[in-house]
Amino acid sequence: MKNIIVPSLLIFLLTGIFSCRSSQELIYLKDAANNEIIKGLPTEYVLKTGDILYISIKSISPEVNLLFNPESNMESNTGLGYQKYTTPSGAYLYGFEIDADGNIKLPMLGKINVSGISLSQIESVVQKKTDEFLKDAIVKVKLLNFKITVTGEVRSPGTYYNYNNSITVIEALALANGNTDFASIKTVMVVRPFMNGNKTYLLDLSTKNIYLSEAFYLQPNDYVIVQPDKYKNFQLNSQAYSLVFSSMSILLAVLGFILR
Repeated sequence: MKNIIVPSLLIFLLTGIFSCRSSQELIYLKDAANNEIIKGLPTEYVLKTGDILYISIKSISPEVNLLFNPESNMESNTGLGYQKYTTPSGAYLYGFEIDADGNIKLPMLGKINVSGISLSQIESVVQKKTDEFLKDAIVKVKLLNFKITVTGEVRSPGTYYNYNNSITVIEALALANGNTDFASIKTVMVVRPFMNGNKTYLLDLSTKNIYLSEAFYLQPNDYVIVQPDKYKNFQLNSQAYSLVFSSMSILLAVLGFILR
């Protein structure tokens, strides 16, 4: 009888151990101290062929405003002028796409070469070209196709659009409503497309060293993949295991009563 009971109790004990998980495993930046200044490595995104830009040029001339901002009438009438840019189809139809030669084509201004220009510099480049033709014009430029895909152990996986010049991997997870309880925050993968292929980065969100990674600041078309922890399958099946062990316990109790 002991030969049956002892192994069963051992298995039951191990099940309890592995089905439990410490909350420490889900803490971001747990090695960061209070009031500590952590220096990061912000990376500049360089515009490339196929990127789509929102460009607004406004001046004191209503005619010029209508030429460069055809949505302005919609703004005043419905308040929905800019909403058409916030969908993939709207960006494609109404944005300005960088062609194969690295140029954008604007009314009156003609071609502007933006090859090799960073996202933070593009506005000043267009402003300089605009000043050659218009007086006291105000230029505003945004990247419309800055999308990231967040998947894996997050609560709301999907593709998200960013309308700021930068976004971090932590902000991306927040857009996806955070990681699940099964996530391994020590193995978060970022996949970044390049002309000659894709490059992968493994990030450990539990340490402040994440700020030193090239992939901490995301770039357009990045994939963020949150890996599951190594005990996920065991945790998912823990109820089934508990039912099996409960049945075994009842069976052993019955056998013990019969053999008494």
